[in-house]
Amino acid sequence: MTTPPPAPAIPVTGGVVRSPRGPSYLLGKRLGSGAFGAVHDCIGPFDQSFAIKVFLPGNKPYEEVRAEWLKEAERLYRLRHPNIVYVHDYFETSGLFYLVLERCDHSLDEMLSAPFTDRLVVDVARQLLFAVQYLADNEFVHNDLHAGNVLVVQGERLQAKLSDLGIAQELYGYGGARPPIVQHRLMPPEVAAGGYSTKQSDLYQLGLLIYQMHTGVYPIDITAGYAGIIQQIRDGVPRAKAEALKTPIGDVVSVMLRRQEQYRYTSAAHVWEELQKLDVWSRDRVERAVDSAQGMPASPSPLSQNE
Repeated sequence: MTTPPPAPAIPVTGGVVRSPRGPSYLLGKRLGSGAFGAVHDCIGPFDQSFAIKVFLPGNKPYEEVRAEWLKEAERLYRLRHPNIVYVHDYFETSGLFYLVLERCDHSLDEMLSAPFTDRLVVDVARQLLFAVQYLADNEFVHNDLHAGNVLVVQGERLQAKLSDLGIAQELYGYGGARPPIVQHRLMPPEVAAGGYSTKQSDLYQLGLLIYQMHTGVYPIDITAGYAGIIQQIRDGVPRAKAEALKTPIGDVVSVMLRRQEQYRYTSAAHVWEELQKLDVWSRDRVERAVDSAQGMPASPSPLSQNE
């Protein structure tokens, strides 16, 4: 049992945090905060930019917070994928727990004020499906897929990256597992009814997110309170709304949102097989292939929110 140190000094902008391994990190502006602690911009030992996530014990027992931090750190460090946030360092010092993460520009949530173009929806979905398939292949269920947990790197082409594996479940070959907690607005029907999640549960949560990207609105009325939200999930309201769109993307999403997990797509790869058939993606794919064959520069990326 680790003995907790005295009450820690909360890090602030302009402060320096030193890892026991040697590197020092200069804290910049606070990017976000919550019950877990806070996330700051920071500058590393070679003047590179990172984000540093600080876990604060708060009202939780010290050992519980330490276990949560270590679980997320080890998972992110082990699960290396281009669409999962990269952990560069993690350490404990002065009673606080730190993750040093790659610096992303913002969360996907900040882009959801209006519907995305169809090509942007499909490309962001492609990247997230790639990450979810990787997690499934490594026997993980994320359990917390929403826009706030998708970070974005802006560049020639937008990169989407999953973060926050704190409540992810390791299946160890089992078909399902009981997640420690799932936000009610994200709750797949099998979690609401039976308290278990499967690999298809991540597809349900991703279906909710793709619907939101496609329409600009969430498919559940989250003002209805806990009981009202659960009733919408049990009644299949999200799937009905996706079907009512009568769009190719909506048709794919409606399968992801089926109430019985065995009737959803079998995997993230299966979802992508359907999405890549859509004209909006296959046409762009052909154009890129023709440009490449002719030795021309790739066409400018169409994946702009303002297209």
